[in-house]
Amino acid sequence: MRISIKEKIGFGLGDTASNLVWATLMSFIMYYYTDVFGITAAAVGTMFLFARAFDGVTDFITGAIADRTNTRWGKFRPYLLWMCLPLAGVTVLTFTVPDFDPTGKLIYAWVTYNVLMLFYTAINIPYSALSGVMTDDPLERTSLNSYRMVLAQCGGFLVNGAMLPLVKYFGKGNEALGFQMTTALFGLLVVCLFLVTFSTTKERIHPHKEQKTSLKEDLSTLFKNRHWIIMFAAGMLDLTFIIIRAGCLVYYCMYYLNLDEGRITIFLLLGNVGFILGAVCSRFLVRAAGKKNGLIFAHILMAVSAGAAYFVSPSAFGLAFALQVIHSIGGGFNATLYWAMIADTADFSEWKFKVRTTGIVFSATTCSQKIGMGIGGAAAGFLLSGFGYVAGAVQTTEASHGILMLVTLIPAAGFAFVAILFRGYGLTESLCTTIREDLASRRQLSSS
Repeated sequence: MRISIKEKIGFGLGDTASNLVWATLMSFIMYYYTDVFGITAAAVGTMFLFARAFDGVTDFITGAIADRTNTRWGKFRPYLLWMCLPLAGVTVLTFTVPDFDPTGKLIYAWVTYNVLMLFYTAINIPYSALSGVMTDDPLERTSLNSYRMVLAQCGGFLVNGAMLPLVKYFGKGNEALGFQMTTALFGLLVVCLFLVTFSTTKERIHPHKEQKTSLKEDLSTLFKNRHWIIMFAAGMLDLTFIIIRAGCLVYYCMYYLNLDEGRITIFLLLGNVGFILGAVCSRFLVRAAGKKNGLIFAHILMAVSAGAAYFVSPSAFGLAFALQVIHSIGGGFNATLYWAMIADTADFSEWKFKVRTTGIVFSATTCSQKIGMGIGGAAAGFLLSGFGYVAGAVQTTEASHGILMLVTLIPAAGFAFVAILFRGYGLTESLCTTIREDLASRRQLSSS
């Protein structure tokens, strides 16, 4: 099933919208809560851990509901229409500092952050599952996810490049106001972009009309799929170490490399540039090595570049910038191939067990990543506190070295372990081709 460039771009703009929220959370939420909102790093870590446990429940529910949704627009596209405005609104509320006492502010942070993640789940799981029903062609899926990741990084590029300057422009010395106004602007873009995705995409793969299963049966089928289980574990570990590293990058730039605001922005933007390069080149990597070997290579690249950064002195910030680009190229390979392989596990499930549950497969995968986000966010918060980090102060040698570890050796070890884990993944390119041909024959026979 071929997809036009227009539709690929339209689909990818949905992740531009998602990443306007996601990149804001990845790069700035820890700094915002500790240095602007005014709560401790340990309190933030506890909140992140709870939020991910809450997400673990809502992810499965969202996937099950989406699988059972039937409208004239399909199963997954309607959620882009229904949820874009609530997502934008609650993002602004999350980045609004209320005039409450410390206890009231902590309660406000817990409520708004968890509601934000609820709406993010409600729109992002159907959006992610959409890629699994737009085409069954493996190379087209890789291409579709390449467009997705490139355009996602356009959102990340905008956030990392414009956030601090816009906060300064809108706030005029008041960072709280600056964050509120900037996220309001991003929220408007989120709504517009999701509406474009809704209007330009089409669902082409549908389960058999007579297929009726319970959530219990769907989950039973899911956990019989050993290839998906490996992807689940890898997604959880990946996001744990990605969040640890990304959540501490601003601290690393400020307190270890001693960069000014302009150079911090450039450092973050170089990450987006590298990610885009990796996403664009992922199709060539798949042709040369296949998705499995390509993903292993991506994790080796991420591990080596993160580990090497430990040995870079603050005065050699140019080398730190170069390693940031190399690491992000690996991240671009990783993200693009990961989601293409998740779609392959959904095909395997239909082929092996004769039940297609795209929503459950993608929601459970997203759940694994959110568990990783929770563990990573909590670990970053607790470790920052343990290393003696003090917001807005000159950091001790121990705190500075701790920040360096959180950005370099700790994630490097995690990415190396994931590379080893992927050696057990069994959906080779030849098997995926066999699965696709068998499923196409079944659908043709069913329709006739």
